Amino acid sequence: MDEADILGDRIGIMASGQMTCLGSSIFLKSKFGEGYNLTLVKDSTEPNTLLLPYLQKHLGPEVKKQSEVQVEMKVTVPNEYAS
Repeated sequence: MDEADILGDRIGIMASGQMTCLGSSIFLKSKFGEGYNLTLVKDSTEPNTLLLPYLQKHLGPEVKKQSEVQVEMKVTVPNEYAS
């Protein structure tokens, strides 16, 4: 979606040869997006068991961990928690 943001005014998404949706990147992200991606850099390569519960307590219970590789941890924060 990053390339489409830069290159296109309107974005069309096709599935099985049919146009399923068409609109600006802002429209498509607000309509179909899951939220914000948060990338955190840790001090250690050890898995962190405290960070996700902390984020869920302070942001909301629907915060989910996407991945944790080496010193990088990625989580998804739903749109409704953005305020």
